[in-house]
Amino acid sequence: MTKKRLTRDLKWGFQYFPYYQMRIECDKFHGWAALNELTDGEYLYWDFFEKAGRVPVAGKGMCWLTFIPDGKKHSITAMFTENENVSAWYIDVIDSVIIDEDGVLAFMDQYLDVLLSASGDLLVDDEDELEAAYQSGELTKEQYEAALSEGQRIIDEWGKDIHGTELICKEMLHYVKAQVKERPLAVFLDIDGVLNIYRPDLEAQAFLPYAKENICELINRMKAKVVVISSHRLGGINWDMLLEFFKCSNICDVDITPNGEEYRSRTEEINAYLHMHPNIERYVILDDCYQDDYSSDVKLREHLVFVDALKGLQKQDVIRACEILNRQISVE
Repeated sequence: MTKKRLTRDLKWGFQYFPYYQMRIECDKFHGWAALNELTDGEYLYWDFFEKAGRVPVAGKGMCWLTFIPDGKKHSITAMFTENENVSAWYIDVIDSVIIDEDGVLAFMDQYLDVLLSASGDLLVDDEDELEAAYQSGELTKEQYEAALSEGQRIIDEWGKDIHGTELICKEMLHYVKAQVKERPLAVFLDIDGVLNIYRPDLEAQAFLPYAKENICELINRMKAKVVVISSHRLGGINWDMLLEFFKCSNICDVDITPNGEEYRSRTEEINAYLHMHPNIERYVILDDCYQDDYSSDVKLREHLVFVDALKGLQKQDVIRACEILNRQISVE
């Protein structure tokens, strides 16, 4: 059996897009749900459905909603287009659900899959892999027969009324997105040494073109809010330059950490902000650590991307920031 992480980092490369997971306990559903929001990327298509023809399964503006009902041995992934219609479903027969070391939800795939299209196509896939796993002794007879039975249960439950299945998935998507809206991702942003290479002889610090490009990519890709931690947030020409840059880049959700004599370090300012905004569970800190190396707070340091002040924000810093933002801090 193969482990499949719902960040989809092992095959699809979705780990650098926003990922959310949650438990849902309501009248209509009990179990796990996970959402991958594809904020960038070229379109990928499946072209093996007879009725639907060529359908998009990944690309900018799409999202994947995966839900795993309690007491069932399958995982349903609905692939939504930008207008929130389902283009296809990929339903895995699974053995078990696990939580990885970084808190990310995963399941052990038991080979057999059912693929559906909104036009009514129904395909059963990887029967040969299931048979091979049984013949090799990897799966017991009981596991093999249970997988076949679960495949038929999927067809009966999800494949016979495609319109009803899509309505259920749309309702689930709206519920999950409402929960996600209450959990913003945050980027705590320093300026000097991150967006520029600081020169004390200049009053106005020019932003590095590639650093500007990199911070825009991070904010837009992860749909994150910006919280400025630089001393420039108190005003002045560099603050005005930053606000103008954000305005021109269509970055609107911008805030600052608190300032006052009661805060002795940047660490305390960030912690105060997090205390004021308890809905922010996942965040990253971009800092060259000139004023505070975060050694006084181990928890905050785990969220830190140390930016080389002589280079500014690099592509590898953005990649690391995405990894930290998608790390699941708490499991509900």
